Amino acid sequence: MHQNVLPMKSAVFLFVGFFLILMVLLLNSCQKEETSEDPFPPYILLNGANPTWSQLGDAYEDAGARAYDITATRDTIEISARLRQTDNININETGSYRVFYNVTDEAGNEAKEVERVVYVNQFK
Repeated sequence: MHQNVLPMKSAVFLFVGFFLILMVLLLNSCQKEETSEDPFPPYILLNGANPTWSQLGDAYEDAGARAYDITATRDTIEISARLRQTDNININETGSYRVFYNVTDEAGNEAKEVERVVYVNQFK
């Protein structure tokens, strides 16, 4: 009768050991930090030329830009309505000026800022 008890004990120990390892792995996976649902930053594409030139004294009209976001499901959507544009252009003084574009997607990811150089000069 002792011969059958030893394989039975080994099987019980093997089962208990397997169960404990499974529980540790399960508990460990529950404690992982959650990652952002949308890890992808948006990106910006300029319309028109860069650099560009403007006549001294004439109103400057920027060609603008478009912004796109890659969502958590890896779909690409246009988010140009969220674009922020800033500039310091003085059309009455010759010089080199910058127009900056930036955008943040709904998840809070920021795009890499894009800039356009504008040269104001007298060409006539």
